[in-house]
Amino acid sequence: MLHDLKFPPHINFLCIEGVIGAGKTSLCGLLGHQLGLRLIREDLEGNPFLSKFYADRRATAFQVQLWFLLSRHRQLTEVVAQQDLFHSVTVSDYMFAKDQIFASINLEDDEYALYTSIARTLQTSVPQPDLVVYLQASTETLLRRIAKRGRPYEKEMDEQYIADLNEAYNQFFFRYTASPLLIINTNDLDFVDSARDFREVIEQIVCAKPGANIYNPLSQKDKMAIYQQQG
Repeated sequence: MLHDLKFPPHINFLCIEGVIGAGKTSLCGLLGHQLGLRLIREDLEGNPFLSKFYADRRATAFQVQLWFLLSRHRQLTEVVAQQDLFHSVTVSDYMFAKDQIFASINLEDDEYALYTSIARTLQTSVPQPDLVVYLQASTETLLRRIAKRGRPYEKEMDEQYIADLNEAYNQFFFRYTASPLLIINTNDLDFVDSARDFREVIEQIVCAKPGANIYNPLSQKDKMAIYQQQG
């Protein structure tokens, strides 16, 4: 079903981004499984401070951010730099620059200044993505997806924190110009359980143009009406 969809030759490193619950890890997994892309997954489970962070954000915010910063730097510099003869495209479920969003929300001014100094130094050795896909969703949609997946350390998550993150992500990507960008509104997409929706997302990715691309799909109601008309 997807054999006719080919990544253009200029896309070798693809980053999928989005707020917690947007579906970035799920989409990366599908891209790896169905299209044979090499995967880089964020090491959430390995962060020893994460569960404590959601219970008391202020107490461990700096440790959480610094751990993620160093972990992401290690992954991207070691894995992406390796030549892979069997995978022409590498896809990551995060981009290095996005960590700054979390840091700006979670850290005090003196912590943020130190963090920023370290991040700028590390940034110089991290490969830049050829395309970033931002999976956008409303805060209500994000909260519903977070509750559905039921990760234990996310049970303590503050709804206002997700709302603040969502606003910060939107502001970041509406100004983002470092690489080609594709913003996909996912409120009415279910690319995990719908083959049609998954193909729809892939079509947008492989056809993305330089600069900023925005895709607002039809609602599920409108899609069903079209599918029924098509028989």
